[in-house]
Amino acid sequence: MGLLFVILSMTAMAQQQGKYFFVKSGHIEYTLGGNTTGTKSVWFDNYGMLMYTITESTTTVKILGIKSTTSTKELEIRKGNTIWKADLLQKTGSKMTIEAQTEIGEKLTKGKTDAQLHEMERKVITDMGAEIEGYETFLGKNCLKFKWGTTKFLQYKGIPLKSQVSTLGVNYTETATSFETNIKVPTNQFEIPTGVKFEDMGEMMDMLQNGTN
Repeated sequence: MGLLFVILSMTAMAQQQGKYFFVKSGHIEYTLGGNTTGTKSVWFDNYGMLMYTITESTTTVKILGIKSTTSTKELEIRKGNTIWKADLLQKTGSKMTIEAQTEIGEKLTKGKTDAQLHEMERKVITDMGAEIEGYETFLGKNCLKFKWGTTKFLQYKGIPLKSQVSTLGVNYTETATSFETNIKVPTNQFEIPTGVKFEDMGEMMDMLQNGTN
């Protein structure tokens, strides 16, 4: 469900800056609530240029009195400028590259201090039209607190630790229950799963472009 990952748009600026997060490595466990319930686990290293995210959730919606429930188990792995996304229930997935964004990002963040990165973070948030409300301590971290429309966030160095989304009758919460930083993450944590058929999105785009020429 794309809406559930609206949080990513708030941290997309970090991805464009070459450092997805401003913490070298970590592990986060989230609890999902609202229309979608479940869990999300994130492992990352090299400031998020290596990232493993697995989400197991159940979404319940009610339309015209009819209730439907959908369960998902989704995996996303990032290695540098390549991202793999997989539906672990259907055993299908996609692969795409973001080389241009990564190169731009590295230039933007190279040599920046934590203070400079934080100021850049604040500027991107306000440029998007979000309102910074101050700071709040959460899981022992001094988090930036801001609101974008009806959506509220607590974010630490580019990492969303708590979000509350409410729009068009859909409610969604994502709350970190544990957060470890600057830890040693095993390299095999980022291995691409076998048994999943990945479609190369770059090759598909090339085929479509060649077909229209």
